[in-house]
Amino acid sequence: TLDKLEAMTCVCSVGLDMIAIPGDTSAETISGIIAGLPGEGEAEFEELCEFLREARIERAGIFPYSPEEGTAAAKMIERVDTAEAERRAELIVDVQSRVMDAFNDSRMGEVVEVLCEGFDGQSMSYVGRSYAESPDIDGRIYFTAEEDVDPGQFVFVRITDVMDGELMGVMEE
Repeated sequence: TLDKLEAMTCVCSVGLDMIAIPGDTSAETISGIIAGLPGEGEAEFEELCEFLREARIERAGIFPYSPEEGTAAAKMIERVDTAEAERRAELIVDVQSRVMDAFNDSRMGEVVEVLCEGFDGQSMSYVGRSYAESPDIDGRIYFTAEEDVDPGQFVFVRITDVMDGELMGVMEE
């Protein structure tokens, strides 16, 4: 719709690298968000935060702006102070954490295919990730099983809990 297109255009202009249309459930929504792009004022930053609260993007990488040689933004003169860009990135992380907590809570009872990465002795459970969790970026899925699970093995896990942003579950037999 026109409203969705206007939202996409507006948000892209204040720092979203990639965005899916809110409410589109055909794929995971993944975005890279750069806080403090040249020309970003307080009003644009507040608009970005409000959009993130409404759009409820499931997964977002958040970074403070830093000039990269050879990019158009590096040549722009209306730069946001480095400390301010870092402050804004931290605020976006706070907004996004609340969005991610709600998203994780909505996954209770969901069954997902998980690639087992091994056994975690500290949690006394297996650990892995689904297609949606990027290695070393997103959270992991910790799960228990009645039988041994080998690293590299795919299993189905019912999500039963969330702890500090990490999903917990039980392997389905």
